Amino acid sequence: MIVRQLKAEKFEYFKNRLINKAQQNPLEASFNVTVKVERKEYVLRIQPENKHKLVVLQALVVERDELGQLHTLITDNKILSSLLELLILQWV
Repeated sequence: MIVRQLKAEKFEYFKNRLINKAQQNPLEASFNVTVKVERKEYVLRIQPENKHKLVVLQALVVERDELGQLHTLITDNKILSSLLELLILQWV
């Protein structure tokens, strides 16, 4: 899990993008966002918090094989941080 704080205007813009573009499961405060890096696809679970903070709870690598999809949980905070930074650069 990582926490990233944004400036107020960037946070509000990012939060609105989450609400409009990301997938949210009922009764959950987090959003699932797909990030593509080259040929790999990652799903980040992001939760907006108070004081302009974003929390990345976890990420999954989605790999497709002949039988369907395989999901691998990412726990390395460096990778989580990098994926969040890429998403922020794309969205803000």
